[in-house]
Amino acid sequence: MNDYIEEFRSLLGQLSQDERDEAVDFYTEYLQDGGYDSYDACVRELGTPHQLARKVLADYSIRTLNEPQGNGTRQQRPKNDVKTIWLIILAVISTPVTIPLAMGIIGLSIGVFFGALGILVGLIALLVSVVFGGIGGLVVGLGVIWSDPWLGMLYIGIGLMIVGILVMLSPVFSVAFNGIIRGVTNFSRWAYQKMVPKNRAEKHGRGPRK
Repeated sequence: MNDYIEEFRSLLGQLSQDERDEAVDFYTEYLQDGGYDSYDACVRELGTPHQLARKVLADYSIRTLNEPQGNGTRQQRPKNDVKTIWLIILAVISTPVTIPLAMGIIGLSIGVFFGALGILVGLIALLVSVVFGGIGGLVVGLGVIWSDPWLGMLYIGIGLMIVGILVMLSPVFSVAFNGIIRGVTNFSRWAYQKMVPKNRAEKHGRGPRK
């Protein structure tokens, strides 16, 4: 059992020390109470250390989504959401899927993910095209202003207008980007809760997943 717990602990590096101790203590106590002394017995009861660790990491990451957000945390939220999505994917991959409902949810999840990815790529492409359009207008305007001042000023004006529009729309792009990430995160959390049931230890007592 000790080998199982030590391997499990080594895979929880993304958690804080307190969170890691909480998870390790809970599963250690459960295995001791159940008399699961051998490594193989622990695997039969809770899955491999990798499977259990991925589940615990996903559970803790999901739990932080509902915690109060400070200003600094809000700025980090898109990054944390992407991390949560990735941890959920790893946890789901580690979970044997045998029922048609779960297979359907996986297919739907993949569709939602790639749909959101397509929207994000489209927004980025639009942003890049606007940036290059503005820069192009400025470059052309500066290039012809000496030979044709009016035409040069026209191009420079168009370039500055495009840059100004970009500056005004940047909050919209930011909100849209964060909204898409948040939507995918919420859907991933829902799919995870449908596909990854609580293990026997969590059903037996109040574990780290709350």
